[in-house]
Amino acid sequence: MNKDWHMQLSERVALMYVLSRFQPDISIEIGTFLGGSLRPISAASRQVYSFDIDDRSFPGLPNVEFVTGNSSVTLLPVIDRINASDREINFILIDGDHSEDGVKADIATCLRYIPKTRPTIILLHDSCNPDVRKGIIDAPWSDSPYLHELDLDFVPGVLFDRPDLKGQIWGGFAAALMTPERRTGNVSLQAPFEPSRLAMLEKSIYI
Repeated sequence: MNKDWHMQLSERVALMYVLSRFQPDISIEIGTFLGGSLRPISAASRQVYSFDIDDRSFPGLPNVEFVTGNSSVTLLPVIDRINASDREINFILIDGDHSEDGVKADIATCLRYIPKTRPTIILLHDSCNPDVRKGIIDAPWSDSPYLHELDLDFVPGVLFDRPDLKGQIWGGFAAALMTPERRTGNVSLQAPFEPSRLAMLEKSIYI
């Protein structure tokens, strides 16, 4: 097992399943950290851009370009460059700044991408955490005419009991789908885990 991959087993399985289905031309990862999720993303993708505010680069992944700096500055130029090319982004993992504003900013920038011939899926890690979830909910999803569906609970999160995270809610994936076809009507929103998440909040440190 990859000790540097800080995700639950259910999240790992979901991520690898999505990668196998979408077979990305280009993947984008926001939040390199120790490179745990980057390795399977690299293995499944033709090319990867991995963003982190700190220099997290390491050898052994020749198809990965590490981008250092605040994603509010470094991400948009890459999106614009890909939009102007014949290449496609088919997979995005947002797992960087976990503040409400940071999450909203990363989402807003990713929504500047224009799909060409194939769909793009966006996975957002820690979607069950209150700050992250608020950032996801308040993000400008409808600004992109190519954004069709948002599932806040693609993979549910966890109320932790271990000493270092006791009473905290982390984990989970939200998933958003973009396609080359323009949306008609509103974005389809699903949150099937919300009643359970609210019950978890009653036992957490957040109240």
